[in-house]
Amino acid sequence: MVTLPIGTITFLFSDIEGSSKKWEQHPDAMRVALAAHDKMLRAAFEGEGGYVFKTVGDAFCVAFDTALQALSGALQAQRDLRRMAWEGIEELKVRMAVHTGAAEHRDGDYFGQSLNRVARILASAHGGQVLFSLPAEELVRDHLPPGVQLRALGEHRLRDLARPEHLFQLVTSDLPSQFPALRSLESVPNNLPVQLTTFIGRERELGEVKRLLGSTRLLTLTGSGGTGKTRVSLQVGAELLEQFHDGVWFVEFATIDDGALVVETVAGLLDLRQEAERSLLTTLTSFLRNKQLLLILDNCEHVVAACARLAETLLRSCPQLRILASSREPLSIAGETAWPLPPLSLPNHWRDLGDGPDAFERLSEYEAVRLFIDRATLARPAFQPTNENIVTIAQICWRLDGIALAIELAAARIRVLTLQQIVERLDDRFHLLTTGSRTAVPRQQTLRSLIDWSHDLLSEPERVLFRRLSVFARGRTLESIEAICSDATLETWGIVDLLTQLVDKSLVYVEKEPVTGARYFMLESIWDYANEKLVNAGEADTFRVRHLDYFMAYAEKISPQLRGPQQKEWLDRAEQEAMNLRFGIETSQELPGEVAKGLRLMTAMQRFVEVKGLFKEAREHFGKLLVHPDASTRDLVRARAVAAAGRLAWIADEMPAVLALHTEALELFRELGDNRGVAQALADLAFHALDCLQDIPQAKKLLDEADALAQPLNEPRILAHIRHIRGVMAASEGDFAGAFALEEEGLSYYQQIGDTWLGIILAWNVGVNATVLGRFAEAHNRLSNCLRIGLELGNRWGASYPLEALATLAVAQRQYDRAARLFGAADAQRTRIGLVPQAADHPAMRAVFSQATDFHGPAIEQARAEGRSLSLDAAIALATRVE
Repeated sequence: MVTLPIGTITFLFSDIEGSSKKWEQHPDAMRVALAAHDKMLRAAFEGEGGYVFKTVGDAFCVAFDTALQALSGALQAQRDLRRMAWEGIEELKVRMAVHTGAAEHRDGDYFGQSLNRVARILASAHGGQVLFSLPAEELVRDHLPPGVQLRALGEHRLRDLARPEHLFQLVTSDLPSQFPALRSLESVPNNLPVQLTTFIGRERELGEVKRLLGSTRLLTLTGSGGTGKTRVSLQVGAELLEQFHDGVWFVEFATIDDGALVVETVAGLLDLRQEAERSLLTTLTSFLRNKQLLLILDNCEHVVAACARLAETLLRSCPQLRILASSREPLSIAGETAWPLPPLSLPNHWRDLGDGPDAFERLSEYEAVRLFIDRATLARPAFQPTNENIVTIAQICWRLDGIALAIELAAARIRVLTLQQIVERLDDRFHLLTTGSRTAVPRQQTLRSLIDWSHDLLSEPERVLFRRLSVFARGRTLESIEAICSDATLETWGIVDLLTQLVDKSLVYVEKEPVTGARYFMLESIWDYANEKLVNAGEADTFRVRHLDYFMAYAEKISPQLRGPQQKEWLDRAEQEAMNLRFGIETSQELPGEVAKGLRLMTAMQRFVEVKGLFKEAREHFGKLLVHPDASTRDLVRARAVAAAGRLAWIADEMPAVLALHTEALELFRELGDNRGVAQALADLAFHALDCLQDIPQAKKLLDEADALAQPLNEPRILAHIRHIRGVMAASEGDFAGAFALEEEGLSYYQQIGDTWLGIILAWNVGVNATVLGRFAEAHNRLSNCLRIGLELGNRWGASYPLEALATLAVAQRQYDRAARLFGAADAQRTRIGLVPQAADHPAMRAVFSQATDFHGPAIEQARAEGRSLSLDAAIALATRVE
């Protein structure tokens, strides 16, 4: 049994040279050969104590406790390969690399820079060659077996562009020892600069860029400043070096500000000079005409027209030339492929930033987090990421949108600030992130100067739209942008072209949804900058009011849809605009004369708030708005807002507030002569009297009055609500058959108008009444649908209710173990959501429990405890399974 190496580990990587060609030419023979190769190498490595932790195709990744074990394993494997007769393929040449360093072990795999290092060393080797790094060589130099040497090959720059690596070749008399020059950066002409920091992540992006360069001759990496376009371009150039016989050449335009200097800069880099009676462009074109060469044009955005003209000329005349450009906007010429470089990988949502025992393992997989850790450790070597602080690190990276430069600037602050202090200062990020490298170009030394650079390249109309876009939160549609941002200086018809320019210049990015269409976003740092410009222009209040007006109208327009047959689709649409709706409400609270609009918006979105469980937030907003002096007018706006607040307070189980709000709503609707509102308020107060006060006579009195008003109105929702309350009243008196019939009648009203949400609330009541009546199949069907449909609508806070009702059904069926597990799962769901702490309660459920006097004891408690460990998906599967 091989022991898993930990701590400082010696890694051996291997692969077969030229395997792709052999597979194409001899697929059957290669299939047999590869099986023999795998068996042979595994035996050789494991025979010397190696742990094979990964195989990919014909590549082996092996960990050893000692470098001497790795050397012995490599020797044995190469000798076995040499002795083998490889029928049909001549021979298999396997290259190997050995390096010693620290690594983190997780889930049977290893992670860390040591693995990147050994992979780079392997990439420089030839088939049959075994290379050692200096750390590995130092560990074996005094313990080499007889006849074995490690030949010094000198220092070589590997494909990660970092410091040179001193490499050694394993030499013994019975194995080949003469090989071509290593495939290091020195083997092909280039001017790729040495990088002083480690390249982190980007495996997917590197693979995609290399793939695209295989099919296009001009590839432009686009993206906002600081995302890492230059670093990715350099790394791609290093990894593709062997494919370009005449080299890879890096041209930096950051320090020039005149497009006329573009040709001169490229020519000078290639040691070309002006010739008599011949333009420099002609000389350059002639030089490159037959060259197999990759030209990297970096930071093209401020001389983009000149770069575009040069690229077009060269590509037309130089058939083997490839150009990899980086720019905040495309060159926009024929044949160009523009590829937006995304920010470093991040959690998809702030909710994914939660702590827990797996926090470090989970969050350190993200590239942005790994970059922060690497740069923070450089800034303060004593810095240590832990399971306790990794969430704060992830928060910093998330707030900085995964922008590499911003993360590096934040990590540099670890010298003098704690992680929490960095988080607290991110609201003033332009003052916080000002400690870039003194040797970097000025625009890369601070976050502000980085965005200043992009802003300065905008036309005046583009600047106007750019700052006005900050009035939105998160996404925006073209329709909302045109409605809110246009005025006499920025006409509606021109906005789409200006928006396209901002997208092209990487200040805005677009996401397209099949149903809702395109939405336009800004990274948070860019949004902060744009909002600062909006305030400085004196336009903030004007456009905040216009934003509020638009989204108040939007909320009132979609409010009926949130209650209709297509409510799932409209709830999803409202979710997309949730941040804009919040911004609008905040505007109504902060700017004078806007309170009524905030109340109208909140009232219109009551159903969205209810389904999504945003009770605390709604309570705070209603609380601030309703006590404002501008909200004191006793009109329909206030009446409807008070009624909506009362409904939300009821669902959130805030009963003192329920009574006060519904009482006020009743008074206001009576004053205003609104019979529909009066009937609804009477029914709500009747429910309160029944459920909270257990005052059945008062509840009947209020309900009879409500019914008398509702009948002539023929309003399905009120009629259904009244039937529901009468059903609960019947159940409380022990008439479960009557309750079942009343709830079914109420449910039929909601089904007629397609109100799915209120329909599942009554379906739940139908289900629990069916349970006590022994109609188990119907109960299971109703309650399972209730659970499923609620989740489809995006409601998670209410999932514990059908789980508890289905648990009660299991009790009635004497399935006690299943029942206890479901109750435990419901407990866990309430704890996870943290919104509705009370357990489900209904007279029918109490009646079931009264018959199950033996539903208790250690076995029941154990099953309930096990149920608490179930995920929601596992709980749903258990609850809906038919037994």
